[in-house]
Amino acid sequence: MNTASFLILVSCIPLFVANSFCDKAISLKNANGYSYNRIKFLAGSLFLFPVFLAEGPSYAQTGAVICGVSCGILYCISKTIILKGYRKTSVAFMTLCHAAGMIVPCVVGHFLWSEKLNLFSFCGITLTVAAIAMLKESGASSPKRMVFSGILIGIVVFFSSGGVMIAQKVMGKYFANQSVIAYNFYSFLSAFFILCFFHDEKTLITPQNSVFLRGETIFYAAESAACLAAISVAMTDLAKSVPSVLLFPLYNGIGMILVCVCSAAVFREKMTVKKVVGIILGLCGLCLVNL
Repeated sequence: MNTASFLILVSCIPLFVANSFCDKAISLKNANGYSYNRIKFLAGSLFLFPVFLAEGPSYAQTGAVICGVSCGILYCISKTIILKGYRKTSVAFMTLCHAAGMIVPCVVGHFLWSEKLNLFSFCGITLTVAAIAMLKESGASSPKRMVFSGILIGIVVFFSSGGVMIAQKVMGKYFANQSVIAYNFYSFLSAFFILCFFHDEKTLITPQNSVFLRGETIFYAAESAACLAAISVAMTDLAKSVPSVLLFPLYNGIGMILVCVCSAAVFREKMTVKKVVGIILGLCGLCLVNL
């Protein structure tokens, strides 16, 4: 990874934190998850639309359309089924499955794109995944019993999460000359239309606070969309030249560590021993990945 690519990756980290804070704020308000994500993806596509139009013929580029729609479908699968997984198993287990998805592009890259995955890199990725699982708030007072359907959901989350990253790599590797903006526009737009078929989960919204929460939902969704659009464009462009074994572990690992540290100040979350151990494991894992 050259200096320019590293600086672009680092510039995405504050956006990762801001996007995570928007998701966290919405979850604390018990707002509608599907409505929030629908507004987010619609806003993201609207943010990209002017540039998409300005590029002219890019709307007809086959690679951008196929990869973009595929990414949108995979993202929706991951976003919708993980909500079911939270109820069947636990937030910690689902977070582990989602974070572990970064292993998929690293393994595929090793065999298809000559992106070397050595023992140090593999150990570093494993430690990073474990750290992310430890840094995530469980939000549950008691552990849930693991059921077979929950394990199946975890497997689907694992592969759909990895599939989103694969779509970025395929776009960068095989359609490098096609529009990154068009790819992300189709990704956001297809995700929005797919989520329109899903009903909102039950929430604690009451008639007294529903209007206020709708306003907050739109605000946080728009802010999250702006961050996510910028991140997606940058990460898709970096996927052209940066190996998966560096790109995804560094982005997710550093991002989750900063989210954990900043949440202690912003949301008054307690810095537990488990989180401190997670931060240490994450830093060790990121060091190993770069060896």
